[in-house]
Amino acid sequence: MKKVLYGMMIFILSFGMMACEGKEESKDVSKEVEATQTTTNEVVPEEGAVLKIWESKGTVGEYIKFAAKKYEEKYGVHVVLEENDISTIKNKVIQDGPAGTAADVFVAPHDQIGDLVQSGLIMENLVSADRIKNDFLPAARIAVTNGGKVYGFPLAIETYALYYNKDLLPEAPKTFEELIKFGENFTNKSENKFGIFWELSNFYYAHMFMAMDGGYVFGNEGTDANDIGLDNEGAIKGMNKMLSLKSISVENAGDVSYDAMTGLFAEGKVATIINGPWGLEGAEKSGVNFGVASIPTFDGKHPASFSGIRTLLVNSYTKYPKAAQLFAEFATSDEMLIERFKMTNQLPPVKALIDAPEIVNHKYTKAFLEQAQYAVPMPAIPEMGLIWEPAGATITDIWNGKVTAEKGLKNMTKIIKEQMETRR
Repeated sequence: MKKVLYGMMIFILSFGMMACEGKEESKDVSKEVEATQTTTNEVVPEEGAVLKIWESKGTVGEYIKFAAKKYEEKYGVHVVLEENDISTIKNKVIQDGPAGTAADVFVAPHDQIGDLVQSGLIMENLVSADRIKNDFLPAARIAVTNGGKVYGFPLAIETYALYYNKDLLPEAPKTFEELIKFGENFTNKSENKFGIFWELSNFYYAHMFMAMDGGYVFGNEGTDANDIGLDNEGAIKGMNKMLSLKSISVENAGDVSYDAMTGLFAEGKVATIINGPWGLEGAEKSGVNFGVASIPTFDGKHPASFSGIRTLLVNSYTKYPKAAQLFAEFATSDEMLIERFKMTNQLPPVKALIDAPEIVNHKYTKAFLEQAQYAVPMPAIPEMGLIWEPAGATITDIWNGKVTAEKGLKNMTKIIKEQMETRR
């Protein structure tokens, strides 16, 4: 397997260097890789390599600085962090990558991988693809795979879970049936008291109900845009299950904004909310006595929440592909990801780390990792961009009683398919 892997590396590195610096230099790189394989059976950084990394500021940036120091100690390669907000990095890579001025390694959410692969801007992962396939959570593996090839190096997995008010619910409800029973006694809509809140119009959350009974966005693990499963029997059944929560929530989906949800939860007027780890800081500052648990089951089935994977990607135009690949591999090793968790509280998407003491003993984050085992990564193909708007409008209409779940989802899927045809 190693021989095949490094054979692939020789080819791709040679191709990348031809595109960027001409045939003569690509031959030298091929010889260097061959020499490395012969003498050490490992890839080593290019002599004189210096790497530039793009990552956001804050604790995630501090982790890159920490990893850079450890990497330099091990390989002798200097790494420089340039802080860029993750929301701006993709456009900067598109603009600066071909000119050779973009970062050698950069951070991106996994759903950008499809566009970046299509544009030829990122290299295939040539050093840890097997580890990702075998050792990482399925959601992470799927998220960084495109066309059967692994491209990304997963840093963290993010999904949502159930926040519950311990003064109202001393124990987290394990089933939605249990929550509905509690909510029927607690809910008083005229007094703004509710059993559960979440951002109802956002497909990001509705997906967990639709996928629970067999619905899906795209087939073949989110890669086949010709196979849409948002109006199949399972999706319709799941949407009707979601509607059964209306008795303990708001009448109008438009009444639930993020601020309204977190505000009423802090006031003790909402017993449970569905939110991601980004809500922890606000909940703690509010002073509410809360806990976090995985999403309750419905009819014994685990809702399939959407997940996002924060990932390191290697620039196709880097002058130091071996050093860049090695840094991405090093920064996503088990040992380093545990250190990253300590610094950022972002969950490492590795199976073996689920039971790591640092995670098990953490006050909140274990619940998110437990839910991540049932999560489905957001599809990373470009067609995903056509889903959000019609899905959000349809979910709102279904919740508000303007259309049945079956009719609404059938019409929504028709609209999505028509938009895809227009785009092609």
